[in-house]
Amino acid sequence: MQTAREYLKELIDRGYAFQNQKYDINTIHSAFQIACFTPPETEYNKWIQDIRTYNHRYLKGHPAHKMINDALFFNNSATLPSVLGCLDSVYNDFEFWDTNEQKMVSVPQYKAKELPMYDVFISHANADKAIYVDDLKKSLDKLNIQVFYNKDTLEWGDNWKNKILEGVKKAEFAIIVISDNFFGREWTEKELTDFLNRQNRNGQKIILPILHNITVTQLQKKYPAVADIQALDSSKYSCDEIALKFAAQLIKRLKL
Repeated sequence: MQTAREYLKELIDRGYAFQNQKYDINTIHSAFQIACFTPPETEYNKWIQDIRTYNHRYLKGHPAHKMINDALFFNNSATLPSVLGCLDSVYNDFEFWDTNEQKMVSVPQYKAKELPMYDVFISHANADKAIYVDDLKKSLDKLNIQVFYNKDTLEWGDNWKNKILEGVKKAEFAIIVISDNFFGREWTEKELTDFLNRQNRNGQKIILPILHNITVTQLQKKYPAVADIQALDSSKYSCDEIALKFAAQLIKRLKL
């Protein structure tokens, strides 16, 4: 059985393994490029998610908690050394461990906990990709937000139905881009139904609607269950503004 401090050492060792990896200078210049540009299912991103959970569960009373939280949110080239420096500081803070005996208990429950693989799933009609959703995805990418977007996430040989269902299940939030094109499509309505069921079951905000070239009245007629959820109008906010609003929602969730 590991103690929380022992598991912290394991997380630190995993981090230094990433930092010490060598890559072909002609193809990949640093480990940070892998951190920023590889898919969420990589080992690096799994480590980042494990650190988020550990920080939330064990380190709220430590001065390093906020620094770790901020570094993980921005997740840029400075993330790895910054996070490792904070974790080393916590590991060697014997006063913290001595005065927090409850943090020395075993952590099987923690290790079983799984954080969402994606920060957000973008549900949309294919007809809206080129005219709107591609730009929204680019704005979210600027903030290093982990997005399930079928155009970028699905890879050659994937079972696309299973991959989409996995994305629906493993996303923290869902941005639903609702337009005339969205109405009556089998998969957009299935995604919306699944997210509504999750939201109703968990009692936690998941769905973030964007009305794209439709009115609230149209939404009420087609999806009354969604009409009571506060939505954004795509004509009133730029994609960059919406991405920043989403980042604010994500920060609030991480602080819970």
